[in-house]
Amino acid sequence: MLVDSQAIFDAFDPQRLLKEAQEQAGLSDFGDQGFVSALEKLREYCSLDSRLDAMGLASNRTRIIRHLVNRLRFEDDLKRHPEILDEEVSDPIVILGMPRSGTTKTHRMMGVDPNLLKTITWQLVNPAPFPNAKPGEPDPRIEAAYSQEVLLSANDSNPALRAGHFYGAHEVQEDLWLFLLTFNYPTNSRPFSLGYHNYLMARRAPSDLENYAYFKKLIQYLQWQQGGRNGRRWLFKNIGNMAFMDELLQTFPNASLVHVHRKLTSSLPSIIKLTTELIRTENAEINSKDLIAYHVMRAKMVIDRYMESRDRLGLDGRILDIPYQRIRTDSLSVIREIYQHAEHTLAPESEQLMKDYELTNEQGKHGAHEYSLEGYGLSESAINNSFREYNRRYIL
Repeated sequence: MLVDSQAIFDAFDPQRLLKEAQEQAGLSDFGDQGFVSALEKLREYCSLDSRLDAMGLASNRTRIIRHLVNRLRFEDDLKRHPEILDEEVSDPIVILGMPRSGTTKTHRMMGVDPNLLKTITWQLVNPAPFPNAKPGEPDPRIEAAYSQEVLLSANDSNPALRAGHFYGAHEVQEDLWLFLLTFNYPTNSRPFSLGYHNYLMARRAPSDLENYAYFKKLIQYLQWQQGGRNGRRWLFKNIGNMAFMDELLQTFPNASLVHVHRKLTSSLPSIIKLTTELIRTENAEINSKDLIAYHVMRAKMVIDRYMESRDRLGLDGRILDIPYQRIRTDSLSVIREIYQHAEHTLAPESEQLMKDYELTNEQGKHGAHEYSLEGYGLSESAINNSFREYNRRYIL
């Protein structure tokens, strides 16, 4: 049974959430509180159009408080260790691509390279170390991830979710999750609210550039926790980056860019299916049909913004374009090209780790992710027509 709008409005009261986070953390200073306006809008729009059951409301409220606790702990660490913001992170290797286009395979294969820094699920659940962590012992954030992040428990109980995208505490996971701490990023904002998404795409403050500035600080924070750069570069993957190329490159001016392309007639039904299972963690009554128009609209918006910025910024010579089929069938060759493009050394032992990863993580390992355009009432001709220019340029 779904909760009513008043229950959502009451549960997401920003001042109560801030106070509870302060009590949990034993800290009071959030630093710049520009994010609070976004939190207020989250409350407003989610109470209007989010469809949450009681468990979904509780888990989202707990997650918001967790993000706030991490903001408090991060701010406290910045005061005590201002050198965090001296960490050099300007030159990540950035994997671009629409959802369900082969970016996860690329990301996780490259992620086994110890010479690259990457975000691991348990770090994303709690980017700030716990006060009770002891050097030399397992990081308590690892165990906490299983109880604190609903997607990890849903991964065990929902075969359809597991087949679409495997969530594990130790898995390399896209850094998009760090943006959730801003409450101001439109990609995969939680809980799902079309009104909140549309507000975030239109608002001017806090700005998209401020989102990326905060993300950069969190990346510096994670690098500092891991002993600093030590010759390593970051590996990024965020399905939202395509819509924010200006902000991405202003924040990380020396980034190397790689784009994995897949035809939308395949990737769109795949993401509709996966998103349905993701939202099922907060609304057991979700129907895929409720998401079709949103995903078609969002894909069109993202690709139009991406192609405009790619042309305006003259990025064709800077982006290595990879067809989806190549990462499926010739992945190591593709990854060698990526390293060459990024002017980063691929050590033989790292390449062997990638070979081993691919052998033990074949597509379908966690079950068949089944979907079709027709099943969602979409036609191949209509989708191809909507994305005609993108197909002409990048889909062979």
